[in-house]
Amino acid sequence: MSWLPWSWQSPQWLWLLLVLLIPLLIHLLQRSAPREITFAAVQWLQRRPPQSWKRLQLRDTWLLCLRLLLLALLVVLLATPLLEQREEAGPLLLVDPAVTLSELGAFTESKGPFAQILWLQAQPTPVADSDRRVHDSWHSLSTLAAEPRYRRAHILLDPGTATGYRALRYSPHWQWHTTASTGSDSIEDHTPTPSIAIIGDAPAWLAPALQQLGESGTARLEPQLLSDPGLLDPQKFDWLLYNRPGLLPEAALSFVRAGGLLLSDSSVTNPETLNFVPLADDGGPSREAVALGRGSWLRYRGNWQDAAFFRRTRLPEQLWLQWSQQDWPFQAAQQPRWPAGKPRGLPVADSEVTPVSREPLQQPLLLALLLVLLAERALTLSRRQTHG
Repeated sequence: MSWLPWSWQSPQWLWLLLVLLIPLLIHLLQRSAPREITFAAVQWLQRRPPQSWKRLQLRDTWLLCLRLLLLALLVVLLATPLLEQREEAGPLLLVDPAVTLSELGAFTESKGPFAQILWLQAQPTPVADSDRRVHDSWHSLSTLAAEPRYRRAHILLDPGTATGYRALRYSPHWQWHTTASTGSDSIEDHTPTPSIAIIGDAPAWLAPALQQLGESGTARLEPQLLSDPGLLDPQKFDWLLYNRPGLLPEAALSFVRAGGLLLSDSSVTNPETLNFVPLADDGGPSREAVALGRGSWLRYRGNWQDAAFFRRTRLPEQLWLQWSQQDWPFQAAQQPRWPAGKPRGLPVADSEVTPVSREPLQQPLLLALLLVLLAERALTLSRRQTHG
């Protein structure tokens, strides 16, 4: 039975590094005795026998350094699997940004230790090295469900975000936790965050406004850019921000009739005559609305690219109030909800996850090994020609 697997990255190959010491020992031990030229005039001065420093002298220092570097590169290449296993060893914890540091400390003390603690977001970052920023936790979970690194992670959610209503892609290996027991009262009091789709170029003021809303804790919105109106799905998106001047496509109207909220400015026109109703002035941008089927169209007067629209001190809060008060409280109340750990959605099976492809030996180290080997051979041949 073979005790060495065929993989070059198997840790057992490290035992063979002892064989690599043989050339180094030969290099150090096989030394030709230096030629000694003795003058007859000074022989009488030598009262003591000459001392041999053969074993203490290092010749061909550069050649020795190259061979030691070759040995170090081989050690690093063969030890790569052990280093990767050490990095991935231990449980991983994804923390909802709504969880406070004190709650996180209490949780890790009772449930830990954890090898890594990361913020729950589309691209998780270490808790110790980055500030928490609010994100849509349910959207982030759907994004990370198919990532091999996070397939068996522990998920720590805040009671306020431990419930959701949208279909969720999740890993069946996740272990769900909350900072406190989420009762029925907290579930009913929590208003879910709508999902937003954008068609056309996003207005320049949108990203700063959403960032300010997130940093203030008002709302955590993560819009998704769509290129084709035919991709609109009322089951996936709640709001549509349409920013293509001209006639509104039929797919966008169908989205509104199915219960969505359409947001646009006056540059977007409708194919049919609609009776828009001016809404009361609340200090924000002036707007008008019309009901279409189960949804509504909220249209701002004028062009929202103008400075008169976005140069407002409280623009993010005003936009959020205008959008959320349109019909979202009623729609959110009608949405089914489920607690963390029992989500309604699609579990991502292991067969659907693409494993991380890793090269048998890392290319930069292989290239460095080849260059050092060529340099060592060239130096050895030049020394032989010089002394031969």
